[in-house]
Amino acid sequence: MIVRKCAQNHDIAIFKNTKPNMVKKILMADETIITITYPNSKDYFVLVDGEIVKRTDSFKTAEECYLEEKGKKNIVGHGRIDIIKHKLIENIVVDR
Repeated sequence: MIVRKCAQNHDIAIFKNTKPNMVKKILMADETIITITYPNSKDYFVLVDGEIVKRTDSFKTAEECYLEEKGKKNIVGHGRIDIIKHKLIENIVVDR
């Protein structure tokens, strides 16, 4: 399940590992379809350009990795989710 994805339509997303070992097809930003297998452990994982770059049990750690990967692509975003300043619309962070 996607928890957070890039608002600028880059292939960077945080997933909640709701079904370990599940195989899922995902539509990428460039219209290609890839198949990923959810990890058999850990609660969250970060998917970047079709590859899992981080597996963790902490949402904070996953979000920090997500922001680091966005920084590598020079994407300016909202930073970490702040429930007072932000809201999620279709898994994308927007200002309130």
